[in-house]
Amino acid sequence: MKIILIITLAFSFLFSYNDADLKKLLETNICQECDLSNANLSSKNLENADLTSSNLIGADLENTNLLKSNLWGVNLTNANLTNANVRASNLSGAELINIKCDNVIFKGVDFSNAILENMKCDNLSIWSARFLDTSFENVDFTNAGAAYSSFYGVDFSGLNITDAIFWNAKVSSSTLSKQQCEHLKREEAILKDNECE
Repeated sequence: MKIILIITLAFSFLFSYNDADLKKLLETNICQECDLSNANLSSKNLENADLTSSNLIGADLENTNLLKSNLWGVNLTNANLTNANVRASNLSGAELINIKCDNVIFKGVDFSNAILENMKCDNLSIWSARFLDTSFENVDFTNAGAAYSSFYGVDFSGLNITDAIFWNAKVSSSTLSKQQCEHLKREEAILKDNECE
């Protein structure tokens, strides 16, 4: 019994946030290259926070305000972003894998060179978001609001855009299926130099 308890404590210690890093973030709103894995940041006001290259694996960010935050290179694998406001933030080079993201606001977010995998978000807003060389694998943008967004150099094969709103979105130098191209034309997206396979 003691062995199981020791193993459990050691395991939880290995996969939990650094107390000093969490304190630093909450006091200064700046925490670059911090370990905030599994931290409870739900309902916090982190507007304009600088979390560059931080580890947010498994973090709880439900209802959190991350408006205009710098999230460059962060790892958000298994994080909970339900109802979070990430509007106008920088998620360049970030990893968003297996995240919970219903009702999240990604309006105006920069996803350049980010990795998005195993994502399905209900009521997703990505209006005016920027996707430059963004990687998609098993990502579902069904019914998403993507008007005025821009996609450059994107492979759409790992992306479901069924019934998503792409009015006035700009899609260029990207690879899409014929069905996706037809959908974007119906949505009056602006298409340039794409491959519709």
